[in-house]
Amino acid sequence: MPRARASTAADSPSVLIISAAMGAGHDGVAYELQRRLHARGAAAEVYDYLEMLPGRMGPFYRTVYQGQLKYAPGSYEWLYGKMDRGVIAPVAHRLGQMGKRKLRRLARDYDLVVSTYPLGCQATGALRAKGKLAIPAVGFLTDVDVHGLWLHPGIDRNLTVWHGSAAEAINRVGVPSHAVGPVLPDAFLEPASEVERKEGRELLGLDEDATIVLVVAGSWGVGDIGGTARAIRDAGVGTPVVLCGHNDDLVAELDREDGVIALGWTREVRRLLAAADVLVHNAGGLSCLEGFAVGVPVIGFACLPGHGHRNSLAMKEAGVAADATTTEELIAEIRRLGRSDAGAAMVQRARALFLSDPTDELLELARSWVTVPVRSAARTWTARLAAVTVAVPVTLGALSFGVAQAGVHGGFGVAEGKDAVYVAAIVDHLQVADAAVVAALRTHRVSAAVGPGSGAPTPTDVRALLGAGVTVVGTDPGVRSRNPRRLRDSINAAAAAVAAAQDERPKVVCLRAPGMVERVVAWDHDVQLALPHVVLTGGQPLPTELKPGQQVVLDERGRTSAQVSSDLRALTAFIASHDLPEQPMRALWRTK
Repeated sequence: MPRARASTAADSPSVLIISAAMGAGHDGVAYELQRRLHARGAAAEVYDYLEMLPGRMGPFYRTVYQGQLKYAPGSYEWLYGKMDRGVIAPVAHRLGQMGKRKLRRLARDYDLVVSTYPLGCQATGALRAKGKLAIPAVGFLTDVDVHGLWLHPGIDRNLTVWHGSAAEAINRVGVPSHAVGPVLPDAFLEPASEVERKEGRELLGLDEDATIVLVVAGSWGVGDIGGTARAIRDAGVGTPVVLCGHNDDLVAELDREDGVIALGWTREVRRLLAAADVLVHNAGGLSCLEGFAVGVPVIGFACLPGHGHRNSLAMKEAGVAADATTTEELIAEIRRLGRSDAGAAMVQRARALFLSDPTDELLELARSWVTVPVRSAARTWTARLAAVTVAVPVTLGALSFGVAQAGVHGGFGVAEGKDAVYVAAIVDHLQVADAAVVAALRTHRVSAAVGPGSGAPTPTDVRALLGAGVTVVGTDPGVRSRNPRRLRDSINAAAAAVAAAQDERPKVVCLRAPGMVERVVAWDHDVQLALPHVVLTGGQPLPTELKPGQQVVLDERGRTSAQVSSDLRALTAFIASHDLPEQPMRALWRTK
């Protein structure tokens, strides 16, 4: 029997963490586990399981998943159920294991593998069951609800958020499982104080007597969030504050609504939770766990199909959250739980979920020698043929779906404006160092566009621009190429020019129409592309007309500060003469 590779240093084992960029929940737990392990002197690396799938299937699966949630939620509800206990569950498990070959090679240099993503559990469990993975495998179930894709009998141990989830895992596959509670950064481990509550309300511009209902839509901002916010406002039960994630369209939609505060991706989540009287969610994800920790009553409403409503029902069963199926029930629950004894009791039950830090347990497993039984490696060609038979149409369907959505909805990953003119100016390193240029960008509310190459602004320059109140976007060289690698590198370099200086999702301006390769690369790397309608070299005549939603790029590289100021002043005056509001290319998160 083969044995696991022992750590070369008993006090510094190495841990492989498998996650996936499918929303923020899986990555949130993965990177917090990595931080805790690093703090204890262990080596830990996080890898995206979708990157291990063959044939670049990962980006297409992510595209189809988002598309189903947005355009065909009913189909996802059916699929989610059938993949759990239905007739296609065995096929779904096989497809989920398609990255196990790369994972097996990667795991050779580690002492323990932990998966915070269901398909990672399938792959590691399958490898363990066949004796092809010599190190312990742990599944960390980030959802309160237990779906079959989380479970594999080859896993050594499951860690869960709730004891009911652990019991379900044991009943279904017999794997040792127990609850450790949510894994959150230190900033969320203590309840909010009155000082934080006051600071959060000052941040929103609302007074102490206002009732605040925080509406969260996950990192993707999908679902009927606008309808939920309007229902809360119209019922007069409080001011809805909506966290729209990376969905700039949702921010723009709700910005036009009186009595609604819309925020994009923000790092002020704790202060906003502290300010809130009630949290309303539609997915049961990371934001709910953060609400439990900070001390806010949680209500599920208009939940996303599949995991969304099942998580909401599971949290209701656990007694840590409420679930509303109609608008009338939602309003009644807000009134029942906001600033009430019932809400305080629910908060106490939710706080009780936080049981222990799993770091010691993981380190103990990583340091141990584990005997691995070698099982028959006989090939089951029937099962493999079934998986391939399904995988081919699924992959082709994903591709056709993505192409169709690109044509109908403006192209996945390509940002389109709404009711304003969005303006960016390409600047170089010397211009960024000129206070007059920076002042002109800030005064005229024009974003700075920075890209790779000689003379381009550095990450230090980008941080200085952000510190001066100037929004920043990346820009590609605008060079046509038939080489997919060159196109990929172009997008990655443009995104890196911005991402190196900030932790937010980068936006990249394509100076030519992006093809399918750029769109897929952008989607895969969580980069939002923007396609300008007008690209002008500084000093060129302005266009004859501009329409709401159009995006304008001025190439100001090499021009003096006086020339830059003159160009921006002329464009601002032109926009004002057409009675068009102008915004930075990268939409600001505004409150009314």
